[in-house]
Amino acid sequence: MNRITILPALLLLAFGSQWTTDSKCDAEELMSPLTASRLGLEEVWRRQMRLPGGAASIVDQQIIVNTENPREYVEVLGKAAEGQQPPVLFRIPTDQAGPNGQPIGKEEAERLARREERRLKRRHPETTISSRVVPRIQMFTAAKNGTIECRDAESGAPIWMTQVGDHRLHFGKMGIDDKFVSITNGGNLIKIDATNGEPIKTIRTTSMPLYGAVNAGDFALVPTIRNGVEGYPLEDITIDPFMEIVAGLCLEPPTKSPSSSKVAWATDRGFVYVMELSGRPSVLFRLNTDGLVSGRIAAASGDRFFFGSEAGQVYGVEATRTGDVLWSRPYGEPFYNAPFLVEGMVMMVSTYGNLYALDEKTGLSRWENATPNVDEVLGGFDGKLYVRLLSRSFAVIDLKTGNFLENDPSLLPITMLVNRTTDRLYLVNSQGTVQCLRTIGHDLPTLSESKSAEEKEATDETKTEAKPDKPAAPTTDPFGAADPFGAGGGDPFGAGAAGGSPDAMDDPFATPAGADPFGG
Repeated sequence: MNRITILPALLLLAFGSQWTTDSKCDAEELMSPLTASRLGLEEVWRRQMRLPGGAASIVDQQIIVNTENPREYVEVLGKAAEGQQPPVLFRIPTDQAGPNGQPIGKEEAERLARREERRLKRRHPETTISSRVVPRIQMFTAAKNGTIECRDAESGAPIWMTQVGDHRLHFGKMGIDDKFVSITNGGNLIKIDATNGEPIKTIRTTSMPLYGAVNAGDFALVPTIRNGVEGYPLEDITIDPFMEIVAGLCLEPPTKSPSSSKVAWATDRGFVYVMELSGRPSVLFRLNTDGLVSGRIAAASGDRFFFGSEAGQVYGVEATRTGDVLWSRPYGEPFYNAPFLVEGMVMMVSTYGNLYALDEKTGLSRWENATPNVDEVLGGFDGKLYVRLLSRSFAVIDLKTGNFLENDPSLLPITMLVNRTTDRLYLVNSQGTVQCLRTIGHDLPTLSESKSAEEKEATDETKTEAKPDKPAAPTTDPFGAADPFGAGGGDPFGAGAAGGSPDAMDDPFATPAGADPFGG
């Protein structure tokens, strides 16, 4: 009798303890409000992905910036304090659904903003209405059973979901652009409409795909097991597919440049290839590296690519026709992870867990010493780097010094959703729940752009040239209403000279309309 009574108690104790541990483990995979507040973060949303087996069934998950379909907001701004941005008192998106279920549009958004402005006048007498266009950020998730879903990465709201292919065959990584999603399924390449999730076409590849596809230019590029890549047209069906044989098998999926249709990948023969996929596809160059490049290549604007090798050599390359090596530095430790680019630095994690911060322009270390015990970089913004340690716990690193700001052993990120595009942090637990976090008060996303020196210079020149276009502040004429040097207030050199004749001589100091008076 005692044995019968004790046995269930022991079973309950054993399994109850296991259930408690598992439940605790699940909770620790996402960030608590207390930890988020301590780090200056806030949770934006938390959603369960539609996955048959939780995070273990995720084939691929990507954060994508949709440049073809940006989002516009109308805002009511308050008076700015000295040296500060004006506070946003009211904001409404132009694509917000109205009573009829359709987007309200800019005109209606402005009307609602004016109404809100009148309501705020008593507390905020000085307000202005302006509009702002921000990129639309989307999250794509592919599961082992062929389920592909697209969500708004800023709200977690589902946009579309579809199921494609044969779940008995292996699915590869997705190729995604503004119009199409490409995914491999066994020996098939499936093309999907990126706007609504409708499957468009399934193509049988010539050779068996290795990792999946990448969309660039006019093609979906597929690395294969036959020492090469195959390209299949995305939009223009009159273009013929192509096959390119290279030296060695692709080691990781190709990486697309964010500013062009060039892609780069490494092979097991010690080469890095760069290919142009617009118009007539062609290999621009190949680089013989010191050691195999096993990790995926990272890309920055200006057609720059960064990668590290198993021999400890780190490269910065510009994708010109001849292939300019911007710099090459030895660091003496094998690199297997893809670099992470943030705030002008190339973050490299060695196989020994040492994190190096290299200058994008020179490849020289920005920190006095490497930061130890780092496994993976999850995201970086606002001067902070969010990482997973070799102990699997979560930590925050100061981007300027490389020192640890926070180490939370209670938070154990398991599934990696690395965000290289925006100032958002995404964590995924084993059940497939995604948590999105941002810096407190940063309502709209900011792109994590890494510009080349030429692009920065062009941006600075544009800002400088734009300054004269601003309306000048009204001033009082010290000479009164009448200009003592003019003829009746007119230009003595122009058509308004004495006599007001249209045949008056031209202004010898004038410049053609639209021309820069200070230009060469």
